[in-house]
Amino acid sequence: MMTIRPSALFLVVALLGAILSLSIPQPVSAQSHSAKDDMAKLAKDIHAGVERSTLTPKEKEQFRDDFRELKQAREAHEPFAALRAARSIRATLNSGAFKPEDQEKIKQDLQAIREAHESRPRF
Repeated sequence: MMTIRPSALFLVVALLGAILSLSIPQPVSAQSHSAKDDMAKLAKDIHAGVERSTLTPKEKEQFRDDFRELKQAREAHEPFAALRAARSIRATLNSGAFKPEDQEKIKQDLQAIREAHESRPRF
């Protein structure tokens, strides 16, 4: 009869655990956590960028409204409303009212959100 040493058994169990962890898809909650982090970073960068911009008070309020619409549309899974809000945000960003470094940060945040959305699994 063949006996299995405890160290070999441990190695086999560890290897099986590693294989199983690689084959199981990431839970949706971990993916949505990343989306929440991306939106929080965008909100922070928008706040800082708007404060340093040359937008009028009315334009600042509209820009913040566009961000709120983007956030609500993403939470409600309304892709067309999110697209409209993102386009409005980009148009304001390209107006020349933002400092180049703020404009670039916000554009990178929007790109990260879009890439995360496009890479999520579809059922």
